[in-house]
Amino acid sequence: MGRNLADRILIELIEADVEIGFSLVDEAKDYRASGQPEFSSRILQVAEDTVADIERRLQRLGDSESGPFDSLVTELRNEIAAVERETS
Repeated sequence: MGRNLADRILIELIEADVEIGFSLVDEAKDYRASGQPEFSSRILQVAEDTVADIERRLQRLGDSESGPFDSLVTELRNEIAAVERETS
């Protein structure tokens, strides 16, 4: 029972981090659009750190629990890379 609760909490943290990651990308886009590329770059770094946190947490789950997040993490990485390309 304790492991199941721990997994559920871990999944909730991952879900929250995914939402935060996409929000950070949106914020970075807004800073870039407003002519503040330095803030955009800082926000993108935080988004990359968030992805690293997500991946560390996913490693603690089994494949069946972590699998549904694969496409979201890939999409988040692609969004970060797209904004980085726009700012370089």
